[in-house]
Amino acid sequence: MKKQIKLIATLLLALPIALFTSCGGDDPIEEPIEVVEDITNDTLKNESYYQIPSPDEMFGFIKECGLKFNGELLNPIKNVDKYSDPKKQALNFGIYSADLAYTAAFEEFNETTKYFGTIQKLAEPIGISSAFDKALIERIQKSLDNPDSLVAITNTSYFSAIDYLEQNEQGDKLGIIAAAGWLETVYVIANSTDYNKNKAAVERLADQKLTLDNLLAYLEKYNSKEDVKEILVWFNELEAVFAKLPEKEDKGSGISFKKKDNGKMVLGGGSKISISKEQFNAIKDKVNEIRNNIVKIEA
Repeated sequence: MKKQIKLIATLLLALPIALFTSCGGDDPIEEPIEVVEDITNDTLKNESYYQIPSPDEMFGFIKECGLKFNGELLNPIKNVDKYSDPKKQALNFGIYSADLAYTAAFEEFNETTKYFGTIQKLAEPIGISSAFDKALIERIQKSLDNPDSLVAITNTSYFSAIDYLEQNEQGDKLGIIAAAGWLETVYVIANSTDYNKNKAAVERLADQKLTLDNLLAYLEKYNSKEDVKEILVWFNELEAVFAKLPEKEDKGSGISFKKKDNGKMVLGGGSKISISKEQFNAIKDKVNEIRNNIVKIEA
């Protein structure tokens, strides 16, 4: 049952990504679709993480929208040995995982292999090295001339780490990694375009208001952990900036999922989120501030 509900939550995430955030301008689905599985309030709380896009989904979108690769946005590999604090290591594992997905999505495969080695190196001190077994490393090496396979494998490496943390009941560490990985994707989007240059990318950034709410709901479950407390302060500050974006129900904007009185979930109209130039810049500034706190080297 647990795996079935996770699958439903993942599908609920994937549909909006494919249907109402595409750069292609296809008509969105407007008819409500009933999900057969019953989902309780407790289940929804426990599955908040599964409503957070993985880095490869986000970067695939921005590539489709015509944004260009910018290697200067990556966290330099040379920094990896300078992160000795366990919280810093977990945070930058998330950052580097997103950077790995970014390089793979844009077929910068020389960089991809370097960043895979970096997250493999960080995996040991944070206790998830077994998620990167010999077979996975060999698949990477054999796929250097196959872009589609390499993208799929980098995605596999991300979810291997996530699955390992789940199985070992390390939800707090999972939340830290997911938060940093999500932040890095938003950082890349915000710093890859200006407000007036790419409407689709700016709208995708505005849509992260909903994703951030899900991320905070997941992190709140571990607010008794000291490492999570500080991260919650940062991300609550970011949420306060996102909260200023006006949001309204719009059946034509896509699909979302809602709980009916009978406990079942339905897919219906999505929310339309507006963003001004000033709000875009405010979000960008706060994201840059938090990201700099994560990647900076302590003296």
